Amino acid sequence: MDPVGSRGWFARYLSAFNARDYEAFGAYYHPEVDFRGQAATLAGRAAIMDFYRRIHEQVVETVEARSLVGNSELLAVELVTTLVSKGDWPDFPGGAMREGQRRQSVNFAFYDIRDGLFVRIRTANFRRMAG
Repeated sequence: MDPVGSRGWFARYLSAFNARDYEAFGAYYHPEVDFRGQAATLAGRAAIMDFYRRIHEQVVETVEARSLVGNSELLAVELVTTLVSKGDWPDFPGGAMREGQRRQSVNFAFYDIRDGLFVRIRTANFRRMAG
């Protein structure tokens, strides 16, 4: 088993996220995790899981880690996020999307870790890519 905070450990998290395995990727979140993202500010695992279920009803989201540095207490990750809209979504949190529209962006995420769980997640958009 890869140690907490390692590239392999985080890769398992992303694999579960990309597979929409909510139980598996949700297991990485502390019950009271603080999430500060571009599209939402959320408190707690349940709120994050509800948010992603709602988002994934409308878009196919895939996240890839380009680079990762950190340890068992803090990770800084450069992520490429790809969204493909399943239908028209005029009030999508990141801006209106049309059916079939594809968006890709580079983002930075910081994951504070305690007892092997994410306790705080902060994300920032670096660059929206053509798509």
